[in-house]
Amino acid sequence: MAKKTRAPPAAKGVPEFTFLGVPVRGTVRSTFIKHLLILATLSLAMKLATIFLATNIFSSFVDIFDITYYLKFALRVYAGQVPYVQFSIDYPQGAFLSILLPLVLVMITGGMPALLAGNPLGYAGFHQALMCAFDLGSAILVYIIGLRLYGEKRAFWAGILYTTAFSAAYFVLTKYDAYPTFFLLLAVALFLYGRETGAYLAGAFGFLVKWYPVLALPYFLILDLKVGVGKATIRKNLGLSILLVLVFTLPFLLLNPEGFIETYTINTGFNTLAHGFIYYLDFITRSITGVAVFSPISILLAVIAEIALLYWFYRQPRTDPFTLCAFIFFAVAAFILTNKIASPQYLQWIAPFMALFLVGSAAEVILFYIAQLWWFLEFPVLYNVIYNNITGYGPAGAGFPAGTFLFFTVKFALVFAILWVVYRKLPKIPGAEAPKKAGAETPKKAR
Repeated sequence: MAKKTRAPPAAKGVPEFTFLGVPVRGTVRSTFIKHLLILATLSLAMKLATIFLATNIFSSFVDIFDITYYLKFALRVYAGQVPYVQFSIDYPQGAFLSILLPLVLVMITGGMPALLAGNPLGYAGFHQALMCAFDLGSAILVYIIGLRLYGEKRAFWAGILYTTAFSAAYFVLTKYDAYPTFFLLLAVALFLYGRETGAYLAGAFGFLVKWYPVLALPYFLILDLKVGVGKATIRKNLGLSILLVLVFTLPFLLLNPEGFIETYTINTGFNTLAHGFIYYLDFITRSITGVAVFSPISILLAVIAEIALLYWFYRQPRTDPFTLCAFIFFAVAAFILTNKIASPQYLQWIAPFMALFLVGSAAEVILFYIAQLWWFLEFPVLYNVIYNNITGYGPAGAGFPAGTFLFFTVKFALVFAILWVVYRKLPKIPGAEAPKKAGAETPKKAR
């Protein structure tokens, strides 16, 4: 029996080709390369424009606090210490590759004397270049996924939308979240084009970088079961993914179980951050009752939300690519909204999906850029102006911070508006259930 797969048939007259291991359909190689060069140019230009926007227009700053935090771990390795064994780190094992590689590049280019003297700019520059490379890869994957969802023109515009997402661009330059986001998108692209094993492995490696890419794997599994992929294939994909995780984690678990567990549990002990929806809800309940209701149960809320989404997806009659991507988007958004330490860069995780879903009309594009502007105002522009992570929306006894509360109300209203727009698209896509017109043929079931 032939192996079942979600790989789309090649469009008539448009041959399939492969780009960096990802099959591409729906366009020709020459057009693809031309679009790639345009996206690469826009991506670099937007990084430079974002720096100018932050520092010259808004008189704000380019935050490299996190990069200097990564540097401290890298220098401990340089001093001969073993991460997760001789010192704890609050990032999974795959993240350490992006922490060490900039240090290696500093060593190769002779920058260690300046770095050891306290100048982190060389390390920061290499880290930023590495993240820009991952982000360009994400832009290309948005385009490739868009080819599967729509067609050449709309897919290209989705890529343009993502490369001009200036709030996301800011966090590419200041955090390492472009790295796991790339692997999440790689997993989705591989799965949509029938490379299931690679998709599972990309999602598993993404988990080793920053956890949330693993949220895609249950949806891959459910869709495999829905369309009748063989159990042996499913077992192989899951087995290889588990093996990959064990290869990266088991040695550290055996050498220092306590330190290993701390890596995966340390965030549960952090205070609730003012950026997040959980803090926003707690602020409301504290203002009314004096009690923070939601932060103590945030993990439970996350579990409930993710299970509910999985059940909803399982009950969906549709198996088309748009529905799969939409539910992965919902799952990541739910993880962000229920996370009590949600940082502003977490919204970078969903920016590629926003670009894919908000490219259908001028109104959607305007919504996309309004959201980018609002999130850019949140951080860095208004941080330490109307809020921070020490005093929250305002110091105790300072009165009701109406302006700050209104600002975050609008922020979360934008998030839910985007979720609503995507939800409203679900019944309108190819393969969806739709009322039949009189005399119309019954459409074939989409895969």
